[in-house]
Amino acid sequence: MSDALSGSHLDEVKRMVEEFRRPLVRLEGAKLKVAAVAAEAREVRVELSEAAREGVRASSQWVLDSMAKGTDSYGVTTGFGATSHRITKEGGALQKELIRYQKVEFAITNEVKESYSAVKR
Repeated sequence: MSDALSGSHLDEVKRMVEEFRRPLVRLEGAKLKVAAVAAEAREVRVELSEAAREGVRASSQWVLDSMAKGTDSYGVTTGFGATSHRITKEGGALQKELIRYQKVEFAITNEVKESYSAVKR
């Protein structure tokens, strides 16, 4: 039975558990591992590397330049999923609405977590 628990799969699981237990998740902008996502869900500190920050700045500038040129971009000046055929020239307003929606979702999720924690006690 111990042979079944050895090998590369077990080593990978051990690495994932080790990553999950780290108090800091550093996002590098390339590969996002399952353990990092799971660790973030348990509210560890998350940090964006400087290289990843530069990538975010460049992407942001590209979006702003595209909007200034009138170029339609999925999720920026269009709807999402089944509504992607809907186009707006109010990309900034669409993004603000998306952020507002995400804040509401975050607040609801936190309320559920707090309620669940109170019930568990």
